[in-house]
Amino acid sequence: MKPVLVVEDEVIMRESLRDWLSDEGYSVETAEHGEAALQAIGERDFSLLILDMKLPGKNGLEVLKEARTQNPKINGIIITAYPSIDTAVEAMKLGAIDYI
Repeated sequence: MKPVLVVEDEVIMRESLRDWLSDEGYSVETAEHGEAALQAIGERDFSLLILDMKLPGKNGLEVLKEARTQNPKINGIIITAYPSIDTAVEAMKLGAIDYI
């Protein structure tokens, strides 16, 4: 199984997601911001990206767009505490499989 990449700037959320997914048997890597995520995506083949919407530098949608340019088969889930219909629609257009 290909690893999952969790991209979250808040330490407690990043570590919680990593631990929960690891406990379920997934191989998980983490990144604190978009540039680190894109570098990791260039180095490894991930099956899934879990992306916070609000990140320092590039936001989750920008990272998803660039990641899918590098690997069109990569799946993405956008997570946010600030949901909107506009960003949900944009996420789906960019290929996100879910918006939470």
